[in-house]
Amino acid sequence: MRKLLPVLLIAVLSSCARPSDGPSASAIRSTTFPGSNSKVPVIELSKAPAVTAAPPQMAANDAGLTALRGVYNQQRLRPGDVIDVTLLDTGEEGLFSSTHSSTLNLGRFTVDQQGYVTMPFVGKQRVTDSTPEGLQNRVVQGMKGSAVNPQAVVTVVDKPSSAVIVSGGVKTPGKVPLTARRERVLDVIAQSGGASVAPQAAKVTVIRGRERATTTLERVMNDDKQNIMLMPGDQLIVDGDAASYTALGAFKSTGEFQFETGKLTLAQAVGRAGGLLDDRADARNVYVFRNQLIQVPTSTTMAGGAKGPVTMVTTSKPVIYHVNMKDASSIMLMQLFQMQKGDVLYANNSGMVDAAKLLTVYQKVPSTSAAPLPGSSAN
Repeated sequence: MRKLLPVLLIAVLSSCARPSDGPSASAIRSTTFPGSNSKVPVIELSKAPAVTAAPPQMAANDAGLTALRGVYNQQRLRPGDVIDVTLLDTGEEGLFSSTHSSTLNLGRFTVDQQGYVTMPFVGKQRVTDSTPEGLQNRVVQGMKGSAVNPQAVVTVVDKPSSAVIVSGGVKTPGKVPLTARRERVLDVIAQSGGASVAPQAAKVTVIRGRERATTTLERVMNDDKQNIMLMPGDQLIVDGDAASYTALGAFKSTGEFQFETGKLTLAQAVGRAGGLLDDRADARNVYVFRNQLIQVPTSTTMAGGAKGPVTMVTTSKPVIYHVNMKDASSIMLMQLFQMQKGDVLYANNSGMVDAAKLLTVYQKVPSTSAAPLPGSSAN
């Protein structure tokens, strides 16, 4: 009877709570969405969309940075620019005849934040996006009636506004001045010391006024159309958040592992974690926990209760993929299954391992002496 006692104890306690490094296979299959009674779907690897579908590609209508393509003229005036204006009157009875000169320098003017300058004889003029030549023509028009044959010369003295703000995953973020060489995205990133993460893991966002466009740095490097010319006032953000997955449970090496999106299969992810522990893992129960991106149709309610047009909204839904590594066919499927950013790879302990842990706990419990019988005296 004494020999059977530990076994019976293990059997009883195992049905309640047993020491383990994580959820059991049965607990995983019965898990529910937080705050609801709906079960999280557990899908066999052979039925996973990431295995049966073609590898994801860039959408055909994804213009990337080309959505912001435009012609940049370095000479266009912008707030903060400093100009020098000189008037000329070649007529004998001209405005400046009393000065014994046909030339009058009006001075230097700074374009204010609203894009205006105020000049003598001409008054207040909006000059944002005008060229010096265009402003010269407007000055001449403003002088007609005051001068016989007016002419004007507008010279750009300083353009402190001709710069791009660079931030994020670059070695030296800050302000990068633009020159007549017409710097592009890669030029400015290079002047900022280069990206601090791999091109495959970096995203590039250009903000121009109220518009923005995003694509990967790798795409900018491989597609010259994405390497757009930057304009003064643009903001260039390099997102250096590299993709990673986490390995937990009965792997030889657990923790967080970075990878390049679209270039790591489930088989490689298991290998990067050192493979399964021979003395602990249950090869029949390996799981991938994922927040799967899905598109859900939604419609708005218009005035009068009518339904508006249906649009597709991208959201995430938890899903669990099951892998039986005892099955040789699963190894081949693992070579097709692509890991995604934020995936959690989990390997169950073998049931015998958990039972052995419980037995170890039982053996460590100190024995206690039996209580004395009623009426007996303790020695």
